[in-house]
Formats: sequence, C-alpha cells, structure tokens
Amino acid sequence: MARQFTRSYTHDHEVNADGSVAFTCSTEFEAWPWLTLGPHHPVVVQAQNFWCSVGAILKLDEMQEGQWSALTWTEWVCGEAGVSDAVRGTYERERSGKDRRYLITLFDAEDREVVRMRGRGVVFRTRNFEEWRGEAKREAKWHADRDNFEFAPRELLGIGECEHSLVGLGTKHDPDTIPALVTSENGLPPANPMLGGSGDHVNSVHMIEAARQAMAVLKGGPDFEISGGEMHLNRYVELGTPFSLRVENQSESEVGFQLDQLGKPCAEITLRFGDA
Repeated sequence: MARQFTRSYTHDHEVNADGSVAFTCSTEFEAWPWLTLGPHHPVVVQAQNFWCSVGAILKLDEMQEGQWSALTWTEWVCGEAGVSDAVRGTYERERSGKDRRYLITLFDAEDREVVRMRGRGVVFRTRNFEEWRGEAKREAKWHADRDNFEFAPRELLGIGECEHSLVGLGTKHDPDTIPALVTSENGLPPANPMLGGSGDHVNSVHMIEAARQAMAVLKGGPDFEISGGEMHLNRYVELGTPFSLRVENQSESEVGFQLDQLGKPCAEITLRFGDA
C-alpha cells in the first residue's frame, strides 16, 4: 500500500487548476542532514526527487491501497552555480504518446532555479511483494562476498566525517571497473545520516553516491562539480552484497557507468560535470 510517513521534506501542497502541484521545501538541516552537502550534490538531488514526488503523488491521491511504486528512470540538470537551498517547487505531469513522466522544478529564496528533474516510475500491485523480496535478499546474501572488501580512502572521495566510503579501487587489470558495497553500516542512518532509504534494497541515493565516489576514484580526487545526470534503473540492487560500476563511456564532460550485481545488469548511470 502507499507508504505512510511520520515526517515530510515538502509541505503546504496546493493543486493548481492545470493539475500541477506547488509546495514548499524544508530548510531544517537537523531534520534533513543531507541538505548540508549543498544544493547541487547528487545525493541532495535524488533525496529531493523522492520526497517531492511522493509528496505530490500523495496530494493527488495517485497511490491506492495495495499498490507499490518504483523509480525506473530519472534525469536532472542543475541550475547556475551560487544558488541557495531550495525553498519551494512545482510538480507537473508530462505525457508524450505512451511516455508518462513527471517534472519537478525547485527554486531558492531568490526565485533562482536550483534544479530541474524528470522521472518515470511504475505502480504495481502484487500480493506476495514481501515474500518475493525476501527470496531475492536471501539469494543475494548466500552469494555475497563482503568479508574481504577494501574501501577507498576517505580523502580520495571528498567525504565528510558523517559520511562513509561505498566503493573500492579499480585493479591494474581492470581500472575502469570500480567495486562497491552498501550496507546498513555505511549507507543507512544512524551510521550514515546523509543517506537514507527503505532499508529493503540499495536506493537511488546510494547508487548516485556510489557513482560519484567511483568518478572520484577514476579522476584521482573529488575536484569536480556534478552539473546533471541520468539513471535507468532496471532491477533491485541488494544491500550487503557487492556490486560493480563499470565505465561504459567517458568524455570531457560526462562518465557513463553500468551497474552490475551477481552478474546481472541492474542500472545505467551517467554523471555530467565540470571543474570545481
């Protein structure tokens, strides 16, 4: 069924005549520690993507009892450098032929565009969701090899005291494949207050931060700014089981990764960037 939340990043939802939803955004760092990462950090963008879309969908009453939802695609473009944290936003539904997606635009206190993001998801109904996910998690745990995982050094990744490494280093034989591992100890509160999620699987915030850290490994440090990106999410990625981020394409302005786990392709992630 539609999840019920005890708190919300967005408030004061109003449905406009055209069906779009206007809302305000929280600026409370204590409630939402990831806001301290800065308005264009990919973790912030993906967290906002989740909370803004959920808030609007619930306001529009588009989730029914017994239904589940999953993000399958998203892309985003950051606004100009120097903007402040988002204080308000809009949610719109877009449709082109059979393609249905949403558009979220966030603005700071000076009405400057902070970020523009699009997304697409699926809403589905299944009577044995918990049983199905339980079987998948048991299989992943059976095949997991995490005891000898070596994480990349913090200084290479540009992470703060409250954050944790999610990736390792590439090997001499395969420098373009970066191993990754997300667990409750490095990817969920209270151990890591910057990342969150359902606790059922690796969420989009984990994937995008793992990709950002992988890019830092490839570039030899965190001296770059993410200006946008895109994710295609094809299957669940399990917590506690290593996965890999393999470079599929690379240019001066972007890096594209293929995310695999247990020999299965799970996602494609593209990060676009400039110099810090």
